[in-house]
Amino acid sequence: MWFGLMLALGAVAPAAAQQNVMLIIADDCGVDLIGAYGEHPGAANTPVLDQLAADGILFRNAWANPSCSPTRSTLLTGRYAFRTGIGRAVNWFADTYELYEGEVSLPDALAPTHDSAAVGKWHISIRSQADADHPNLLGFDEFHGNITIFPNYISDDYYDFEKVINGATTQSTTYSTTDIVDDALSLISSFNNPWFLWVAMNAPHAPFHKPPPALHTYNLPPLVSNDVPLHGRAMLEAMDTEIGRLFASMDPQVLADTLIIFVGDNGTDNPLITPPWDSNRGKNTVFEGGVNVPMIIKGPGVAAGAECAALVSLTDIFATVAEWNGVASPTAEDSVSMVPYFSNPGTPSLRPWVYSELFEFNGYGPYSKWERVLRDERFKLNWEYTGSLAPTAIRLYDLDADPFELVDLLAAPLHIPAQIAYGSLTQIMSGLMPTWMKVSHGLAGTDGVPHLTGSGNPTLGNPITLALSSARPNTLTALVIGVTSISAPLKGGVIVPKPDLVFMGFTVDALGNLDIGATWPANMPTGQRLHFQHWVSDPAGPDGLAASNALILTAP
Repeated sequence: MWFGLMLALGAVAPAAAQQNVMLIIADDCGVDLIGAYGEHPGAANTPVLDQLAADGILFRNAWANPSCSPTRSTLLTGRYAFRTGIGRAVNWFADTYELYEGEVSLPDALAPTHDSAAVGKWHISIRSQADADHPNLLGFDEFHGNITIFPNYISDDYYDFEKVINGATTQSTTYSTTDIVDDALSLISSFNNPWFLWVAMNAPHAPFHKPPPALHTYNLPPLVSNDVPLHGRAMLEAMDTEIGRLFASMDPQVLADTLIIFVGDNGTDNPLITPPWDSNRGKNTVFEGGVNVPMIIKGPGVAAGAECAALVSLTDIFATVAEWNGVASPTAEDSVSMVPYFSNPGTPSLRPWVYSELFEFNGYGPYSKWERVLRDERFKLNWEYTGSLAPTAIRLYDLDADPFELVDLLAAPLHIPAQIAYGSLTQIMSGLMPTWMKVSHGLAGTDGVPHLTGSGNPTLGNPITLALSSARPNTLTALVIGVTSISAPLKGGVIVPKPDLVFMGFTVDALGNLDIGATWPANMPTGQRLHFQHWVSDPAGPDGLAASNALILTAP
């Protein structure tokens, strides 16, 4: 009945429990810029990171999103961009969508045992919502850094920038890379428990500039414009130098007890890419230059001087850190622990495939542009969408034979291995976006977060069921439906877009369950995404109501 009404509108045990974790994130840094990878003759001078690789494991096939904010969101949640709604860089000034503060973050998962802090770049909040409070709302005990990018929408740069300390704004004139390390060292000295430290560098992200001479060894020309790639490498070496100071200034025993993870948030920015790499296939593209990033891990129990060829995703850091500290991570559904690689880097890939994406604009669609990529050990499938729910272009590459992705195999008859891979990757890609897709974690009430699921195929005459469970027994609930996506979420921890319909008067049974059934009607419009959520009355709860997770139904 409610569909008809709607139409009226149209495991391995960790080596040791409770250890320190330091996650260092370089900004716009692909594998071409790190010397230890040996993939580009013009890599930057990175002796500290090269030594980190010599003392730990270098991951050869780590994938991120091709843009900053989506990767940071997946690192924090262990969930793909299509679940978080962050698919491209967040515009702090103009956007209406930020990473939902109700997500279960990595510092949330570690909170019972660990102190937590984030320093440096944030870039997943917007001024019209949580803004400077966002890092703390996402679970960090301390945040010291810049909320948005350099330059912001006023005048910030590496030498003079707006800095936030736990929601309060000040100004810093200390070189950003140095300032971040200063804050990291100060916070490490203040921790009373095992800790999780998020160290997010701005380098080598634009604006490109001359770093302090003491931090690099390059002979730079007078103007930055004379050689932008060289200045970018000097910025990266300055970051490497300051990471060296960070390690050298820590108590040796604390350093020895710390799991250190270094990653790039996406591939190298195009102005810093030099031949033989293609400057049009870096950051903000789903080519390997945009998604294949450095990942180096060192710590107690981690093999030294090893390389791991397994397919890994930056989403995997959530499950890895959680398992390493004996913490369950049930909300990080897209995260696979890398702990088995620590003692045996040659372990066959725990992931048969790895996935990435980029979409415009943030939220839950419909998207004006959407690129999705999926690879197995050899082949890579690319689906591109332009203003539709179905791919408008499909490409297939053989990364073994064609690492620069110059030959689309679908332009000619496929050989047998490519045929098999194309079929399996297509099936996986299709299954990643199920008909009923859960997003968000809802809003907890007295009995926790109600759980909403959907079943049935939305085609003519088929039965459809929405099932609510774990709700407050014997209470009233409203079914909220959004027919079209509005990018700004409602406040109060509710993800579903501004509703087009609200149906009141449903009653949860004595077990906390409610099923609503219907048959898909003949005149239901196609090409729609429908958003569903239950709001459950809960007068004794902290917000007076609870909200289920939001559910997206992709109509045929």
